[in-house]
Amino acid sequence: MSTVRVLFAFALLIFLFFASCFQPTLAAPPPIQRQMEIIEATIEGGRVRTIDPAACYDTASGELLMNMYDTLVFFNGEHMDQYIPQLADSWTLENITGTTSPDGLPWYFRYTFHIRPNVHFWDGSVLTPADVEYCIEREMVMDFSGGPQWMFFEPLLNSWGVLGLNTTDLEGNPTEQARVGAIIDHGVESNSTHVWFNLAFPGAYPPFMQILSQTWSSIYSKAWALSLGRSTNWDGDWSHWFNYWNPAVPPFDDPSPVAMGTGPFMFEALDNVHMQWSLNRNHNYWRGWPLDWPAFGGSKPAGYIEHYVVTWAYDWPTRSNMFLNGELDFCAVPRQYMNVVLNQPGIRCTYPLPQMSVYALFYNLNIDPSTPYGPIYDYGVLGENGIPRDFFNDINVRKAFSHSIDFANFIATAYQGEAIQPATAIIPGLPYYDPTVPKYDYNLTNATLHFQAAWGGQLWTTGFTVTLCYNQGNLARQTLCTMLKTAIESINPKFHAIVTSAPWFPYAPDYRQLTVFTGGSAGYPDTHSFAYAFYDTYGNFASEASYSDPQMDALIEAGLMTPDGPARAQIYHDIQVRVIETCPSVALAQPFGRHFERDWVVGWYYNLFYPGNYVANLWKWYYTPHAQLDSYATAPTCNYLPYDVNYDGKVDIKDIGTCARSFGAIFGPPMSSTWVYRCDFINDRKIDMRDIGTVARNFGKTSAKWAPPP
Repeated sequence: MSTVRVLFAFALLIFLFFASCFQPTLAAPPPIQRQMEIIEATIEGGRVRTIDPAACYDTASGELLMNMYDTLVFFNGEHMDQYIPQLADSWTLENITGTTSPDGLPWYFRYTFHIRPNVHFWDGSVLTPADVEYCIEREMVMDFSGGPQWMFFEPLLNSWGVLGLNTTDLEGNPTEQARVGAIIDHGVESNSTHVWFNLAFPGAYPPFMQILSQTWSSIYSKAWALSLGRSTNWDGDWSHWFNYWNPAVPPFDDPSPVAMGTGPFMFEALDNVHMQWSLNRNHNYWRGWPLDWPAFGGSKPAGYIEHYVVTWAYDWPTRSNMFLNGELDFCAVPRQYMNVVLNQPGIRCTYPLPQMSVYALFYNLNIDPSTPYGPIYDYGVLGENGIPRDFFNDINVRKAFSHSIDFANFIATAYQGEAIQPATAIIPGLPYYDPTVPKYDYNLTNATLHFQAAWGGQLWTTGFTVTLCYNQGNLARQTLCTMLKTAIESINPKFHAIVTSAPWFPYAPDYRQLTVFTGGSAGYPDTHSFAYAFYDTYGNFASEASYSDPQMDALIEAGLMTPDGPARAQIYHDIQVRVIETCPSVALAQPFGRHFERDWVVGWYYNLFYPGNYVANLWKWYYTPHAQLDSYATAPTCNYLPYDVNYDGKVDIKDIGTCARSFGAIFGPPMSSTWVYRCDFINDRKIDMRDIGTVARNFGKTSAKWAPPP
């Protein structure tokens, strides 16, 4: 035996001796409820807005779609910049600068994807490249107002939407409609094996892969969509495509919700009466079960579930009792009540979770006069009992409101201190975030000065009444509205604020009827996505608030077109400075998140840009230890021998070696590259001497001693 092996054996004996001293006392865990089902309770009233991928731009809808549909590529586990093949099994990026579309549009780069063969939709039909082309083109044809379509128009057609592609009114102009339709058609093309995207944007547009990984890039069956016979759904015919532009209701929602994907779970029901949606496992899923990814530390999923339910029917007292009783597997826990469930038996909390989002207050520069949150007067009409519809078009009003926010108290109350106040939507964690840009502060003296200057001095003598609305159960919005009311009314006895609430639905779709509203996130984790969504004329939040600044638009376009480096950094610095100068909105908080689950849930991981929980990688079991569960219902992946890490029927040096290699690993986020869930015997999301000690203490045991009862 070599000297190295002798030393290793000696060291191992010493290690086993000391490791065995760390054997913990393990109490038998409670029985797992609903072994093959996961039930999640989200916030009360947190219903989905749409089941149609072409209209989905909210997280509640996104969570549903992400679990039903596949995309061409998908984020690799926790990573936002690594992708796994999904419906595409390979792809290339080609520089085609110098070529043009048949319509004369210059092309610069081409992404080409080979479509995976023998993938079936839930109805048994086979996925083809034509399905992919139809889904993306349908997205752009429908071009929903305030929807996610800009993320396709920008890279593919160097535009913000359909109306950005024409020079005259499309309505009643068949010639122009045909020209614009052809431009869209040539942006996405396919043959029998591939689909490719021709980029008219002057560059490779690095965020394009992130765009293709998210729910607005969901792929469904073209034949199924056309068979629905729904009059507002595009039939694929370019001769009359404009008839389907920006429909009032997404076609897959009306008259009833429908879906047809290739994804891991099949649509069962979207029930707004009982306030829940549900999915069933797709037994014929092309990836197989359990899934083959993500492989953290070489550890792949070992199980799955059959049924997934998300409900928004319960208030917090009901949710908390259900969660503690094991009736729920995932639960939305308001921060102000988190101590009710923290450190309770059977409850696991993962914290802190960095959030690639910013909570901001948007000022509506053109309020819909039909709003119930009035009275709203005509443009420029002041009165103590209401506000004009362009009330916030005066920059002094916006700055006065911004200085009336007690940011520190807001974060302490609404987020229990688990957030920071950024200056703008370009937040820490994004490239080109500039910490030198000043923030708005709570300063009633400055607020007073701006109110006195607003509307040529008339507002101070006339006064106003503004209605501030929040969705029921949302502490952050309620806190903000209450704080604004207190501050504003303290400045001038003629200033009044009414605080009212509404259910989440229809609160969410009615931003244009709100005097002010809060959001949000962006399409993908790049500085441009946030700058565009928050500050560009055609960005999601900016357009909802009717904000438009040509100088800002030019800066945002230049930021996207300028290569990484000092010049691009200067542009984004200028954008952040201009946000403070013009105050289209005010950033309130960049929060840290918490994830709560029952500790029998295995395999959950965190990706900042998932709209919710992705459950295809999850299963329910205990690994601490398995043999204690002999009297309970078992899963197909059950291992009755405790501490048998590699499932070979015995506890030996291989198991100890696996644990030793994973020593120090944590579940994250971010997850350690050496993490192996089977080594976490203590079930505390870290692998340390206590886990290794349990293996050492049981060294030599075999499955014969741990067989299940007859």
